[in-house]
Amino acid sequence: CLIRRGNADTPEGPRDTSPNSETSTSTTHSVCGGFSETYAALCDYNGLHCREEVQWDVDTIYHAEDNREFNLLDFSHLESRDLALMVAALAYNQWFTKLYCKDLRLGSEVLEQVLHTLSKSGSLEELVLDNAGLKTDFVQKLAGVFGENGSCVLHALTLSHNPIEDKGFLSLSQQLLCFPTGLTKLCLAKTAISPRGLQALGQTFGANPAFASSLRYLDLSKNPGLLATDEANALYSFLAQPNALVHLDLAGTDCAIDLLLGALLHGCCSHLTYLNLARNSCSHRKGREAPPAFKQFFSSAYTLSHVNLSATRLPLEALRALLQGLSLNSHLSDLHLDLSSCELRSAGAQALQEQLGAVTCVGSLDLSDNGFDSDLLTLVPALGKNKSLKHLFLGKNFNVKAKTLEEILHKLVQLIQEEDCSLQSLSVADSRLKLRTSILINALGSNTCLAKVDLSGNGMEDIGAKMLSKALQINSSLRTILWDRNNTSALGFLDIARALESNHTLRFMSFPVSDISQAYRSAPERTEDVWQKIQWCLVRNNHSQTCPQEQAFRLQQGLVTSSAEQMLQRLCGRVQEEVRALRLCPLEPVQDELL
Repeated sequence: CLIRRGNADTPEGPRDTSPNSETSTSTTHSVCGGFSETYAALCDYNGLHCREEVQWDVDTIYHAEDNREFNLLDFSHLESRDLALMVAALAYNQWFTKLYCKDLRLGSEVLEQVLHTLSKSGSLEELVLDNAGLKTDFVQKLAGVFGENGSCVLHALTLSHNPIEDKGFLSLSQQLLCFPTGLTKLCLAKTAISPRGLQALGQTFGANPAFASSLRYLDLSKNPGLLATDEANALYSFLAQPNALVHLDLAGTDCAIDLLLGALLHGCCSHLTYLNLARNSCSHRKGREAPPAFKQFFSSAYTLSHVNLSATRLPLEALRALLQGLSLNSHLSDLHLDLSSCELRSAGAQALQEQLGAVTCVGSLDLSDNGFDSDLLTLVPALGKNKSLKHLFLGKNFNVKAKTLEEILHKLVQLIQEEDCSLQSLSVADSRLKLRTSILINALGSNTCLAKVDLSGNGMEDIGAKMLSKALQINSSLRTILWDRNNTSALGFLDIARALESNHTLRFMSFPVSDISQAYRSAPERTEDVWQKIQWCLVRNNHSQTCPQEQAFRLQQGLVTSSAEQMLQRLCGRVQEEVRALRLCPLEPVQDELL
């Protein structure tokens, strides 16, 4: 690097901390584009100490992982001046293509170097400054950089969780209007953008033809009231035109879902994969008729994989239209549909019972916190008839009397014990089942379909842990268990640890922060020992390929209860071993024997 010497003792920190653009035409073939050499030169230029740990991290860790994302969180323990020099070094580096910072407030000198780097760099493609303490003036200056740097290749910008006022958005929109390549990703979640700022942004999207073909990821979530007024029409107009969006997040923006779906139906229905409309209203108009856009959109979407409508008051007719649309859609499969906290209650349960059977494209369904309660008696069997469902969330729906609760849990047990049960995961989290959780737990022992179960927030106490330990000793299908907030003491954890000694298939158990903390306060040494034992068993299971042969015979198809079944299991095992051995041989010589 060619450095023009200047006053290195300026109190403001690094000013023109990098080589001039006229003198930095030489290239380097060092590790990570010569970052360490440039950084060392800048430290010398500014009279600051060169941090060897920075050079080591880049030359060793970043290089070994072929990592082109420079993450300021890796160096968050250093002073602001050190961070500023690192960012400045990126201005003339061709290796790194992304600068990332989240939940770290950046000082003014660091932000100045971010702007400087963007104005000089010809390789920085993505900038993430999420919750970095940005102000309006920074965004205004950032907008100016877009207009100044003709060689700017930035195409992804994240400024979420920063209180940016309209002045910043207006400046940004004005400069993006002339941005020749548009942006592929724009995240402005919780930035206090107003309807006026959104209007300017929407007009920019519509006026700059580059955005129609480039913008694939848009996040405007957590901005209350953003889409509640007529200023949102500019965005709706853009979305209604052919565009390239595949990821759209408008959660918590007071969006009118019927208007949005009508726009998306014409704009990006064929390639949208992720749609988050949580905490919005179905329509800004009064009336009970089904919005036509619901059925049309969900029957025509070709590539959707995730739809979130949680905490949205879905009228009954809208729910029916949604289900009817999905039942007509032959293009989708394994869709995750989140209808949690939608206040569906009895009417919604009835609609699900009547129409969910015809929906074959939903693989994951979240119905948590919908006030189903006693309606689960008929809803659970209906859910079991849908063989496309692989993941089911039913938590916070069990506010019923003891007798009814037991009946519901037995219905749930019957569902997961069916031979053709398609479920792979089940959640009854935060349902306060208490000791009756054991009804479900007891069925896990011989269950062969569930790989994941969430029992968190049920207050099942040590008795529940004892029942769970017995189930784990004979279960061979579960891979993941979540079970915090159950008032489990060190004694309960000890039962689980003993069970895992003979269980070689469970791979993951979330750290039960609440229960472990409570148990540690009353019995610190025992709690620490038993949790280390649990962790050791899980590590062992993650590194072992198979469980012991005898145990595999006993557990492959669940519990073996008779000598005849044991003999059959052994014969099946021998046949499988023979077939595996024959498959290692050339095909022709063993063809007859294999048949």
